[in-house]
Amino acid sequence: MPRKYYPLTPSQKIHFKPIIEFGTQQVANISICMTLQAPLDFGLLKKCIQLEYERYECLRIRFTKVDQNGEVRQYVVSHDDRDIDYENLSWLSGDDAYHRMEEWSRIPFDVDNVPMNVIKMISLPGGYNGLYIKIDHRLMDSCGAIVMVNDIMELYCHYKFGTPYPEDMASFTDMVERDLKKSTDEKRVSKDRMYWQNVLEENGEPIYSDIQGQRILQESRRLHNDKSLRAADQEINNLSVATKNYHLDAEPTQNLLDFCMNNHISMTNLILMGIRTYLSKANGGQTDISIRNYVSRRSTHAEWVSGGSRAMAYPCRTIIDPDTEFLDAVFMIQDVQNHVYRHCNYDPELLSDQMKEMFHTPPHTTYESVGLTYQPLPIRLKNPHLEDISVRSMWIPNGTSKQKIYLTVMHSANDLGLNFYFRYQTASLSEQDIELFYYYLMKIIFKGIAEPEMTVGEIIECI
Repeated sequence: MPRKYYPLTPSQKIHFKPIIEFGTQQVANISICMTLQAPLDFGLLKKCIQLEYERYECLRIRFTKVDQNGEVRQYVVSHDDRDIDYENLSWLSGDDAYHRMEEWSRIPFDVDNVPMNVIKMISLPGGYNGLYIKIDHRLMDSCGAIVMVNDIMELYCHYKFGTPYPEDMASFTDMVERDLKKSTDEKRVSKDRMYWQNVLEENGEPIYSDIQGQRILQESRRLHNDKSLRAADQEINNLSVATKNYHLDAEPTQNLLDFCMNNHISMTNLILMGIRTYLSKANGGQTDISIRNYVSRRSTHAEWVSGGSRAMAYPCRTIIDPDTEFLDAVFMIQDVQNHVYRHCNYDPELLSDQMKEMFHTPPHTTYESVGLTYQPLPIRLKNPHLEDISVRSMWIPNGTSKQKIYLTVMHSANDLGLNFYFRYQTASLSEQDIELFYYYLMKIIFKGIAEPEMTVGEIIECI
């Protein structure tokens, strides 16, 4: 059968653009480590990983060389029978083992016609054993990575304990063909473009907000000699990042889930409410706040288990007066997001072009300092033999980021509490900035769910 080549989908282009812009594939690496505090049969685990290369089509993606138009095409090879390496880091301290994995995550892949992922078996301090995975973001997003880890461990449990064999994964190429068809459907694209055009015309130009306050926008205004500038400069010279992680225990997490369930709102929108309220506080009560929110676009079972990078990023912009009650404000966010979801196949690059054309923003400027991904699917091992075993999952940074602050919120594998993974640019932010951000984020959200009739202004004043 002749090999089929496909252009990148709009969601894949999100991760390809920085590779070209900054001249390194490193910016597209995502890495995860999942370990259990138990001995593992590494011979069996190796066979399960090799089987995953057969089952999960997106692991076999290759990219062609960049052509004269600055574009690449992708194709799937029929098999990948690589060996799987084992790394023993159990003799290191916990911090040193983590830093070793950080070093691996910063190594770029060769980009032309080669594998774009690495899966290692690993042993860590404290008796933890499992997987380290590094993948080009165009192959899969966080949801795809979690589905893959769960599938590998279901295979392991099947062969080790006789549990049911996991269901087949869906075809990655089928999903690519559907996405490309949607992205080239002129009627659909025109409808999406008109939606955003109407939103931008109705609300006017957004304005930047930052956890460091209004001085960031003021600095950009001075730099461009434009007192009316509403977008701020992005850091483009030093993309180095650090990470800061926090865990919210199961009981308070359940309080958040109960509030969401009882009021018919999503956890994403509750977190967005917390972020926008802190940004409003940090920027002198600014009512117009924009956050970059990532939409998973996995509404069907096939989309869940096909891998690939399906997430799209759109601005969540809300203009909320301080006399608006907390719950009403969350409903306003939810209404905005529900409209965005109806147009979530629109290429974010086309939206960016629309905004540049309408508002004439300088190059490398943005309205959003914070990006958010909420991942409701935990790494959860579905086997009674593993229920009482401690599981650790870590997202390992690649050392670079174009986004000033990127927050990933996921449920813990052990207690289903919430893990908050902050990745932030060190050129302008410190660990203390992120600690303050998380502190106020929690105060705002828990004050809001305790007294949802309080106004946004009252919450800002009392915290």
